[in-house]
Amino acid sequence: MTANKGKVVSINGNLVSVRFENNVSMNEICYVNVDGTKLKSEVIRIRGNIAQIQVYEMTGGIKCGDEVDFTGEMLSAQLGPGLLGQIYDGLQNPLPVLAEQAGWFLERGNYADGLDSGKKWEFTPTAKVGDTLRAGEYIGTVPEGPFTHKIFIPFNLLGIYTLKSVAEKGE
Repeated sequence: MTANKGKVVSINGNLVSVRFENNVSMNEICYVNVDGTKLKSEVIRIRGNIAQIQVYEMTGGIKCGDEVDFTGEMLSAQLGPGLLGQIYDGLQNPLPVLAEQAGWFLERGNYADGLDSGKKWEFTPTAKVGDTLRAGEYIGTVPEGPFTHKIFIPFNLLGIYTLKSVAEKGE
């Protein structure tokens, strides 16, 4: 997390207004600190040095003056093998994982990675060293059940690139 902090100045349901110190961005993720619990939120409006944030959990207990940590990261979803067949909430928390952690009545402030980083997947390269590639082209595939995922060059990379290395076929 960045060192950018703010303080709660008003609460209206799940809409919380925060006075911030440094720059914040629309759709930036932040956490409201409530009695040792961090509640995930998103910046949905900025007016001067006041950000209005949407808190994605029950806001009971939030008080004026509570600290807010801005992450500098945008609200996003993890993409990759392992999404299929999983059950998620609106923040891409896998509900079975949260149920294991907290039981059937989920506790606020509990989050889990959307993808199981410990699981290994079979990768097959489709590009080779020396190939010239650009954003949106793919370098390999990963099967998941009846589907085959393509592993793309990130769409934010502009220009043409020469592939210097690629993983061999395997996990």
